[in-house]
Amino acid sequence: MIVFERKYSVNVFDTDLTGRMSLGSLFNYFQDLAGRHASVLGFGREHLMTNGFIWVLSRMTVEIERLPLSWEEVTVRTWPRGTDTIFAIRDLEMYDSDNKRIAAASSSWVIIDYNTRKVQRPDKALSFLNATFPETKALASNAAKVPLLPADNRVVSEMVASLGDIDVNHHVNNARYIFWVTGTYEPEFITAHAPGLVEVNYLAEGYRGDKINIITAPENGNGNTFIHTVVRNNDNCELCRIRIQWREQKL
Repeated sequence: MIVFERKYSVNVFDTDLTGRMSLGSLFNYFQDLAGRHASVLGFGREHLMTNGFIWVLSRMTVEIERLPLSWEEVTVRTWPRGTDTIFAIRDLEMYDSDNKRIAAASSSWVIIDYNTRKVQRPDKALSFLNATFPETKALASNAAKVPLLPADNRVVSEMVASLGDIDVNHHVNNARYIFWVTGTYEPEFITAHAPGLVEVNYLAEGYRGDKINIITAPENGNGNTFIHTVVRNNDNCELCRIRIQWREQKL
């Protein structure tokens, strides 16, 4: 089953102050379906762990037409696209009840050794997927590197990674970084804007108790596009870098 889909009802607790699905919840929905499908294909976490390996999300780009409202019925669709160097590529899409695509993503995953945390080459068995859907892509290109944080107009927010941020792999879950970053915006901005493009690079693992700085700066003076870097204080390690392009939302 190469293309896999599932219907979801958008829960109230997955929405933000606008009544729309929060950006972090969108990432949760995508990672949920990705995990389910990997298990169906025999490449799930439970399968990899028999050899001491786990999946880790490395990059993700999401284009958003709109975010669904509370109680909307949506369909999330996903398919793997084989490998690209060290990455296993997976595309995802979200459709509304009228079968209109409202969000799409390209994600790049790596396999790491659970104990050593060293990156492994993707399983050779994944290579057959390279030719399965050669022309079927959710986005025009795979997720790429996010630009460096601009030097000017930086704003710093501080926080601590809590137990609620940690997942089964004992590190900060990928969606939590999205919640962290969007939580640094003012309510007025979130109310007046909607995300159109999100690009994420996951660079290192974060752990419970880490003291974190989220450093934000506008890109090229653009008031609607921001780059965020999430840095651990004690070793100045950059854990994640995120670029969000917003558009004005009609109130």
